[in-house]
Formats: sequence, structure tokens, C-alpha cells
Amino acid sequence: MDFVRRNAKYLFLFLFFFLAQVLFFNIQRGDTYVNFGFSYAVSRGEVPYLDFNMVIPPFAPYLYAVFLLFSKSILCLYLGQAFLLTFLFYFLFCIFGKKTWLYLVALSIPYPIAMATILFPGYNFLLLFLFFFLLYCEIEKKSDYCIGILLGLSFFTKQTVGGLLLLVSIYYLFIDYKKFLKRIVGFLIPVVIFFILFLIQGNFWEFVDLCFLGLFDFGHSNFYVEWFYFVIFIICMILLLIRIVRKPKDICNYYVLVFASCIYPIIDYYHVSLFLGAFLFLVLKDITIKKDIWPYCSFFAVAISLIWLVVEGLYLKDVYIAYYPNFEFSIVSKSYDTSVKKLERYLDTLPGEVVYFLRGSENYFFKIKHNLDITYFDLPNYGNYGYNGVDKLIRRIKNVKNSYFVIDISAYDSTSPTQQYIREAVDYIMEQGVKIKEIGYYQVYEMR
Repeated sequence: MDFVRRNAKYLFLFLFFFLAQVLFFNIQRGDTYVNFGFSYAVSRGEVPYLDFNMVIPPFAPYLYAVFLLFSKSILCLYLGQAFLLTFLFYFLFCIFGKKTWLYLVALSIPYPIAMATILFPGYNFLLLFLFFFLLYCEIEKKSDYCIGILLGLSFFTKQTVGGLLLLVSIYYLFIDYKKFLKRIVGFLIPVVIFFILFLIQGNFWEFVDLCFLGLFDFGHSNFYVEWFYFVIFIICMILLLIRIVRKPKDICNYYVLVFASCIYPIIDYYHVSLFLGAFLFLVLKDITIKKDIWPYCSFFAVAISLIWLVVEGLYLKDVYIAYYPNFEFSIVSKSYDTSVKKLERYLDTLPGEVVYFLRGSENYFFKIKHNLDITYFDLPNYGNYGYNGVDKLIRRIKNVKNSYFVIDISAYDSTSPTQQYIREAVDYIMEQGVKIKEIGYYQVYEMR
């Protein structure tokens, strides 16, 4: 009974995190379907950068693919994410004790700062997970080899942020070079492992092209700013700089400072919320709480989640829970569900290959639902095809003969700065193909 009583909080957290993904914040899931698609492809034996495109290193897709070995259902992904979130809170409890419950309340906030997006699986969450693990090791004076390994895994989770996190350790080069060398050795362990994996799979140069050379295209094509979140970011940076002046020896300050690079080049609710997730670590360090606050915080977290569920349901009106293969408990609008079913009934009548050329999340939805392979056409976003990626994508389209392309005309016509759909590729499909059907905002083109 003592064991159950001591660990009851972790059972509560696991159940809360699972329900948050499946039910409470399902509509605000961010890039969940895209990240699901990466891991789904890996779990089927597909090779990243050769069989399908992505601009992140492969650690997160491989880790989440482990949860999909049991089933390709998104529920397995959510269960794995709930486990990782619970494990994350274990580290936080080790550092902050009962103050950690405040972090749970923060992660339950969906609006106007969408902290709830941190709850969903993907490389951004995993980067934050490794970041907290790293800070825990720094505070507890754990092995420098272990810290180096975490830095290496961070690099192979998100190369830009992970590389900058390594720079913080240069501090030790001048005061304790042996400590620095141990961290470099630890860092090189994941590097060597992944390099060997790339050589075996034959995708090293494709990895370099998509994850490094393609960054020039990505930054140029996808830069935009949502000013509300930019102001919040600036306020946090000012507070961080003040803290650095007051506590210059606290290494956590400098880790949070370089973690801020996660917002570039897309400064929006999603990326600023991720940075705030790291910034709140310092807030917890600086506050003092004497009372046991877990009953109040757990109540507020559940209450906020339930209120958000009701508000979204009333606002969207026609939403309901739909059941699709591998996407159980999908909360969608009736109009969307009707369009999907009409489209699929029509596509079933076509004699040739069908290429889904929609927004990234929708491509993965259709592919995973039908247990199909993920391909280079399933993430048609600017900056996701390596150096001069748009030309590479159009050349791939030219090589596809006697097939049907489904495009998303609403994404093509969108003027939103957040829209990443490659219009030049759609232009080519529309110019070279023949439109044979229009269902809602889906258009089907025959390519001969």
C-alpha cells in the first residue's frame, strides 16, 4: 500500500496525459499527424530521407516507432507519449518537489498561449524532454559522459537547437578541460551510432541534404512572425537576461538562452509555447512553496481541460468523434467527415495509382488510415526537400505517369503566412494534368 500511495501521482499523471491527447486537446494537436507519419514509416521498415522526406534528424521518429511495433494505431502513440510525459515529471519532481504541480497547470493552458501543444508527441516535445533530463543531470552533478550523450541525442532530435546546447559546455574548456573532453566523448557516442546506421541504410548524403543544406530553403521560405507571441518571447528574454546578471554562475540560464533558438524561423504560438516550456524551468527554480498544492493543481488542470473541451465543442458545433482505421477517437467536423468519405468512394473507382498531394497532416491521415507507404509526396512543404527542393519535387512529379493527383485547393489559395504548401508543384499538376473531379476543397487531376 505504501508503494501505491507513493506512486499514485504518477498513475494520475499518466491517465491525465493520455486523456489530454485523446480527448481534451485533440483538436489542438499541432503536428501530431506529421510526427505520427514519420514513426509509422520507420515502424514499417521505410528508410528516412530515401523513402520519405523529413528535415529533422531521426532520433524522435525511431524512438516513437518503438511504440508502434505493437500496433499502428495512434492510441499506441498516445500511450507512449503519456509514458514519456510521466517520466518527464519524475525528473521535475526530483528537482522541484511539490512545486512541479504548477508545471502541470501550465501545460493545461490552451489559450491564448497554447502550452497544451507541448503534450503531443513529436520531436519538439522530445527535445524538451531531453532538455529537462540534461538540466537534471547538471543540477545533480551526474556523469559528464551521460550529459554528453544527452547533448548528442538532442542534436539528433533537432540539429539546430541541439548543436547550440553543446556550446554551453565550452565554458568547461577553460576551467576544467577534462570535464569538457568527457562531454565531447559522450556526444560522439550517438554521432558514431547514427553515422553507422546511415552507412548501413545508404542515406547519409540524403540526410545531409535534407537536414542541413535544405535549411537554407527552409529559413527563406518559412520565416514569419505572430506579433503577440513575439512580444511574449521578448518579455521572457528580458527576464532571462536579468536573471543571468543576477545569477551568472547558474548554468541553467545559458541552456535556456540557447534553447530560445527553437522559435526560429517560425515565431508562432507553437514554437513560443515550446520555449516557454523551457523558460518555466527557471521560474520554478526561483519560487518557494511551503504548502502541499497537488490537490488544487490537479483539480485546476482537469477543470481547465474539461472547460476547453466544452468550449471547443460549443464553438465548432458540428464536431463529433469519428472512428477511422488507426485513427480511433478522431474529433472532426461532420462536413469534413462527409468530404473524406465522398472523396474515398470516388478514388476507389479510379483505375490507376492515386497520389495524395495535400497538406502534410492530411496526407499522413489518408496514408496511415489505409496502411500505405509514406513517400516523398506526403510532406509537400517549402524547405522539406533539401537544397533547391522545389525543383527536386517537381522533377519527381514529372516521373509519375498514368496516375491521379489529389490536391487541396483551399491550401493552394490560402494567403496565410503560416501556409507552407508548395504552390509551384501544384501549378505544375494543374497545368500538366486534367481536372476530372472536385469534392469540397479536394480536386482530382489525371496525369498522363
